[in-house]
Amino acid sequence: MEQDFVKSHGLGNDYIVMVKTDGAPLLTENNIRLLCDRNYGIGSDGILLLERDTPPFGLRIYNPDGSEAEKSGNGLRIFSKFLYEYGYAKTKDFPIDTMGGRVQTRVRTDAEGRVTSVLVEMGAYTFDPVLVGVKNRQAPLIEEILSLGGDVKVKGSALSVGNPHFVFFVDAIDEDFIREHGTKIEHHPLFPKRINTQMVKVTGPQEIEIRIWERGAGYTQASGSSSCAAASCAVSLGKVKSPVTVRMPGGSLLIEVGEDRELRMEGPVEEVMTGRLSRDLWKKLERPSL
Repeated sequence: MEQDFVKSHGLGNDYIVMVKTDGAPLLTENNIRLLCDRNYGIGSDGILLLERDTPPFGLRIYNPDGSEAEKSGNGLRIFSKFLYEYGYAKTKDFPIDTMGGRVQTRVRTDAEGRVTSVLVEMGAYTFDPVLVGVKNRQAPLIEEILSLGGDVKVKGSALSVGNPHFVFFVDAIDEDFIREHGTKIEHHPLFPKRINTQMVKVTGPQEIEIRIWERGAGYTQASGSSSCAAASCAVSLGKVKSPVTVRMPGGSLLIEVGEDRELRMEGPVEEVMTGRLSRDLWKKLERPSL
């Protein structure tokens, strides 16, 4: 790349894409926070780092608070578009390794060869409490009461789609509730590694509406892994049938939930900008110690 970064979004969930090179910024916690800051940096919901530039491509995902995420559905679509359009991927189908496991992606292009949407084989979901990261649990946490302090309680389930999620169902979406209490669920003692959260309303036999609190990012317009988790939980509990249309403030995704618990996600992706870091911003970034 001739530029330092590419910025793209999937349904309003935006990421900075960078390539690991000797001249790239050091992705320390402080540097990640600065780069993702919407007032003092580039501004984004996270950073996607290309670590291995041949198949299977190596991806590291960083949250805007500097922590690392295992998997991101929107991030994988953004990353896939980047790999194909910038010449790393030579075919439209290719594997990507994440901390949450290997996925297979397939890009869809328009008449000009630009990637407009991406299909991602996200792997299988599980309620195994060890893989989810539920503290001191042997049995799955399914439709159980979680106390958030005072009289505030939610009944939900914990599952993993490569990263951990807590899903709870409501009769009516209450955005204020998840904005206020999402952080309490994220940092609940049951989840020492923290957890993503989805508030879910069933709106049809194959349709749900969700609101999202992302671990390390907060309230989010859209999330691919959250859509997969919400759809998986809804299908498992018999509330909907696959394929599931998941509606979010940022837009909709179609999630296929297989009988073998394998997940397939498809959705749009758009590039926003490419750029170089200014000398002023470079001065604020931490450098490797000599």
